[in-house]
Amino acid sequence: MCTDPAHRGRGLATRLVLAVAAGMRSRGETPFLHASAANVGAIRLYERLGFRLRRTTDFRTVRVPARDPSTGTPVTAREAA
Repeated sequence: MCTDPAHRGRGLATRLVLAVAAGMRSRGETPFLHASAANVGAIRLYERLGFRLRRTTDFRTVRVPARDPSTGTPVTAREAA
């Protein structure tokens, strides 16, 4: 979930997280979240709502190389720029 910067500070994320967590708990499920360590605003919100850090995880990003639309061959970053 993310909140558009123009709409932050209105409690929208708080209400959404609390509603989803309550629905999960009512079904006997345990709500949990993932947040990038760099996303300190989200982490502050989640901690304020009672969530606590349980573990850290390393995430990796893999990207498929861009392809030339006419030939289908991979395009280098320099060629794409």
